[in-house]
Amino acid sequence: MINAPTRNSRIMIAATALALCIPGVARSQISAATHEPVAPPEPSRVELRPARILIWSDLNVPGFAPGATMAVVHGDPGANRDYIIRLRFPAGYRFPVHWHPNSEHVTVLSGTFLLAMGNTADQSKLRSYGPGDFIYAPARMSHYGGAKTATVVQLNGTGPFAINLGVAPASK
Repeated sequence: MINAPTRNSRIMIAATALALCIPGVARSQISAATHEPVAPPEPSRVELRPARILIWSDLNVPGFAPGATMAVVHGDPGANRDYIIRLRFPAGYRFPVHWHPNSEHVTVLSGTFLLAMGNTADQSKLRSYGPGDFIYAPARMSHYGGAKTATVVQLNGTGPFAINLGVAPASK
């Protein structure tokens, strides 16, 4: 005999359904706010990317010290679609105040990542983040930082990815 759903099981089903709907609603609101539709993912394509096959290249950004490298894990950071990149910094690396036109979702994979928000690089304000730590930086938020030890971070976002040196202009 099948038991009728209990009040708790109905609440769990409703909460699960709501949790599954929120990402789609949030994506549509973000796309509407930027007035540029985000290209949808290809539904029949699964990507498996072992870390050992990533292709690392120098991160050549004017104003940034040499030594940092970048690998594209998924997507095209230069296009108007989702992407995932990894950034690798040597111990002691520092990057200057800069900002991005789109938000960033950063997860520290290894090492000790240093980051602070602000318009002036003040080394005393840097905070340390370790493996598993997550950082969300809104679009146009000026920030600076580096790495205390050899560090790899993974950055997820929606392109096009751009690095702009200096202080972000006031939001409109």
